[in-house]
Amino acid sequence: MVTFYKNERLKHLLPAEVRLWTKFIGIHGAYFDRFEFDVHVGEGMEVDPAWPANIVVAVYALTAKRIDVVGYRGEEVWLFEIKPDAGITAANQVNAYEALYVRQFGKPVTLYKAIVTERINRDERWLCKESGIRIYVV
Repeated sequence: MVTFYKNERLKHLLPAEVRLWTKFIGIHGAYFDRFEFDVHVGEGMEVDPAWPANIVVAVYALTAKRIDVVGYRGEEVWLFEIKPDAGITAANQVNAYEALYVRQFGKPVTLYKAIVTERINRDERWLCKESGIRIYVV
């Protein structure tokens, strides 16, 4: 069983997103072995090689893409986007995160994409189904 600490690395999420994630964990958390939060993927903004190392690190932290939550269960990797009102941007983000994650970390044995939301309309629901994104309405 996963122990979930409400404040663990969720500082980049809005309060409504933290509430959604907490609900999701209450329902599905036992399925997972562990989670990583605010996972940076991609290269971020190009930097000047003459910049000090601390500035380079800060620029990367601010400009790399961030996956809200990555969940792990055995060899499964789950990429989660958390949005109270899941529009087309949520689906686009998860698809982009998949490509960047695989480029950076390699292709896991099993990779799932998921959106945790309160609301999603029929068009986005269809688009998610077409691109293999699971939807969790909590």
